[in-house]
Amino acid sequence: MKQIKNIIPVLFLIFVSLWLRLINLGYSNYQGDEIKALYRPQADQGMIDFLLNQRKGPIQFLMTYFMSFLNPGYDNELLLRLPFTILGILAIYFFYKFIKLEFGKKIAIYSSLFIAINGLFVALTRIVQYQSFVILFSVLALYLISLSTKFEKWRVYGLYLGVFCWSISILAHYDGIFITPFVIYLVYRWYINSESSQKNKQVQHLFFAGTVFLVLISIFYLPFFFSVSESTKAYWTERISKQSVSSTRTFITYNPLFIIYLYAALGLLGILRIKENFSVLLWFLFPLLALETFVGNPGTHIYTYILPFSVLMAFGLEVCQKIIFNRFPAKFQYINYFCLSLIYISSFLLSHLLFIDNQTEYPWENKRFLAWELKRQSRQSLFGFPYYRHWEKVGAYLRNTGRNGYFITNEKQSITRFYLPATYKNLELHPYDAQASGDIYIIYIQNPQNGKKKILDKDQSFWEKRHKPVKTFSNYGRVVTTIYRLSFTDWEKIVNTEK
Repeated sequence: MKQIKNIIPVLFLIFVSLWLRLINLGYSNYQGDEIKALYRPQADQGMIDFLLNQRKGPIQFLMTYFMSFLNPGYDNELLLRLPFTILGILAIYFFYKFIKLEFGKKIAIYSSLFIAINGLFVALTRIVQYQSFVILFSVLALYLISLSTKFEKWRVYGLYLGVFCWSISILAHYDGIFITPFVIYLVYRWYINSESSQKNKQVQHLFFAGTVFLVLISIFYLPFFFSVSESTKAYWTERISKQSVSSTRTFITYNPLFIIYLYAALGLLGILRIKENFSVLLWFLFPLLALETFVGNPGTHIYTYILPFSVLMAFGLEVCQKIIFNRFPAKFQYINYFCLSLIYISSFLLSHLLFIDNQTEYPWENKRFLAWELKRQSRQSLFGFPYYRHWEKVGAYLRNTGRNGYFITNEKQSITRFYLPATYKNLELHPYDAQASGDIYIIYIQNPQNGKKKILDKDQSFWEKRHKPVKTFSNYGRVVTTIYRLSFTDWEKIVNTEK
């Protein structure tokens, strides 16, 4: 009976990790930065030049480069996302192993479940993006160095493999640097646990391991920073100096309703065990202070401090259990099972509704969860949610006309550049050329990713009254994409009216 009780939480962890990351993985069209993560160099541009011209580390681009051998056109969203999702699942596994090694099985299962069900982590492992690499290799680095402090057979190998994994996480993105406090703590523990006679040798290992780490990240980042483009500098400046965007709002978008109150309560309780989790607290505070003090728009990078915060929450849950036991010792077991089930099952169902169920596509639309209504979100930087506007079919429709032409839409330009044929030009970028005539297509998207409701400052009713749709695409009976075809004469009338 005890074995069954011990295995049920682990089975639940495995189930929710797989379910929330693999089901309907290929449903959505590419979202925002997914397209930017694809390895698509310009003509005559070599791989090195391409990588150095990006805004972040090379790992995600190398992954999509290798995936291009299986899917050269990147037109299979499921296939492209799958390796990133697998890495995200492995990250949960090694996070569990690491926390179990450091703090025991109960803290490991509680904190891993918080990560597995957290909407932000679910979303980031359902897209073609660097976060899965950062999280997995950061956790691997901590796990391996932790092994080196506890087991003699891992003492040297664990240290070197750990710093190697840490360098990979930083090569995926600068976010990898945020585990520094816990790495320092583990390295210090590694050093003081060595015998006095071995101190000189241990210093040598630390020197060589540090050298390996610096060499690996310098191979890319030294030429990268010396060749950084003006557009990349402008992007960094904007992210740092941009008007403050609430990280609380970002968190609530991915974890609505009661989740933020649950995190706040358990996190505060977890601080009561500061003697046991001081190293985790330092890990949590480093990215928290860095992002919330120096960066105007942290965006989804808040995952870097939510990861250690889940461990503090696990400690808080244990504190809560002790309080319940002291007050209701006879009924503790029943109350404990009820509370754990309420916390984890309700959170899982909420994440399932947000990311797996696609009959109504939150956050683009309002959605109901039991008695609550989840309000649609208008802000950008929304990733991993169900979003399908039949863009590949729109591209096929234009391609099948067998002509050249023009289009204008209320959706992001990065999406249209990817999905629509190059023979059709975006009127926002290429004015109509009478010598290169062609039909003009108005592609109106319901609830686009960029939040724009109008085309040329005109809402859909304007186009509906004047032009009959030539093609519509629907999700569960709701039209989400409408295409109108205009002649040049029709277009001139609209433009002249604008003037």
